[in-house]
Amino acid sequence: MTPPEINNLDPQDGIPKFETPSSTNNPIINQGYPNAYQTVPNSIGVLVLGILSICFCWCYGIVSIILGIVALVLASSGEKIYQANPQIYTLASYKNLKAGKTCAIIGLSLAGLALLCLIAYVIIVGSLAMNFLNY
Repeated sequence: MTPPEINNLDPQDGIPKFETPSSTNNPIINQGYPNAYQTVPNSIGVLVLGILSICFCWCYGIVSIILGIVALVLASSGEKIYQANPQIYTLASYKNLKAGKTCAIIGLSLAGLALLCLIAYVIIVGSLAMNFLNY
């Protein structure tokens, strides 16, 4: 490892500023600089909503459908933002966005299946109940 370099004296304090080469080139540390990488907006939220959509798919499907639709809307807006300027966003956050979108689609599919099963159950039980009441 190279020793830190003294670049300039701080004009206000007269104290030398120490900067290591790794700290000046790291975009994560330099959050205020234009070359800093950012996360795609709503990438974590989409992932959380997609996972919750899968988890709640057996709650009559209603909660999962709502969470899945919200996740898909947020994912589509996040993808548009990423596609407009991909070099300023991290690839990991884009992958989180894609994984959340995939989870939301799976959650919506499972919720639709659960809702169809619920409708079939109500029809079958209702028809059986009507048969028992007629006798």
